[in-house]
Amino acid sequence: MPVATRRADATPGLAEDAGARLLLGCAAVLLVIAGGVMWLLGSDGWRRHGPVVGLQQLDLFYLDEPAPGIDRLGVRPGTPAVIVVCRGCRAPDVVEYGQVVVTDDSGVAAAYGLLTSDGQLGPGYAIVDARGRVRYRTFDPGVSRHAREIGILLEATR
Repeated sequence: MPVATRRADATPGLAEDAGARLLLGCAAVLLVIAGGVMWLLGSDGWRRHGPVVGLQQLDLFYLDEPAPGIDRLGVRPGTPAVIVVCRGCRAPDVVEYGQVVVTDDSGVAAAYGLLTSDGQLGPGYAIVDARGRVRYRTFDPGVSRHAREIGILLEATR
């Protein structure tokens, strides 16, 4: 006598195959994640506090050492300064925040740690606080385009 079999799942199609159910579940999860990312990127908060602003907030005053040769560079005591080291670059427009000195002197570049590993000059800058101490330095090929960031750093060193 034949044994009657009863199907547990009467729904035909993809639901019958366990692999297809798994694939369908993964696709649903990916759609939810993609929708969440798209919502985040379209939100006002992302535009206000997105990656550019977040990266600008990573700048830290990790140095606290005497600024070499500031008298020779004409830096007035009591006022913060940005020492820009480069050849033929424009100075950032930050005079309302502090002094701006541009130099292509390789001795100054070496003293501020702004010579490349192959001995080339910057481009880069160092932030000197009102006490005459180096607080920050970085290589920056677009120093004149980063006046806002440099202004924030100078203002914080008053």
